[in-house]
Amino acid sequence: MPKFEHRDNTAILFDNENKTKENQPDFTGKGKFQGIDIEVAGWSKVSQGGKKMISMNIKEKEDFPA
Repeated sequence: MPKFEHRDNTAILFDNENKTKENQPDFTGKGKFQGIDIEVAGWSKVSQGGKKMISMNIKEKEDFPA
């Protein structure tokens, strides 16, 4: 089966099923921005106006040695 490849300037978030602490992200995912592989994390929050939102952190994907 071929490896999934993100289209440029897209990302996908999934529920973080490995969350063990309150400060860990509610959602995690991967994507590609301007040709660079990225990792995305998101936290469910409520704005000061009472609207639901997702606060996100985006960083370049880190490659770890096998």
